[in-house]
Amino acid sequence: MSEVFAVNKNRKTKEVIVRLPRNYATDISSLNNAVSQEEYVYISTKKVINQVEPNLIREAMMRGYVEMSHINLTLASESLHLEYEAEHTWERLVSGG
Repeated sequence: MSEVFAVNKNRKTKEVIVRLPRNYATDISSLNNAVSQEEYVYISTKKVINQVEPNLIREAMMRGYVEMSHINLTLASESLHLEYEAEHTWERLVSGG
């Protein structure tokens, strides 16, 4: 990630610091006159939000599922002896002895 400083000399606006991936920041130096740097920062920020945020949500969901699978495995392992005991008791009751 790199930082892009967008500073307007007009006193009515404030300095904005935006963190973007390096490939977006290096593209600023090669801008043509059709798009101003402020517009480019806006477009790049929107692009990062649209591309990165869904991935962050997806990664958080995957971590949650992995964590839940570990919890489920632990619970199943702890209950395994109870299942064997119940099966043994059932077989003993059914066989009459």
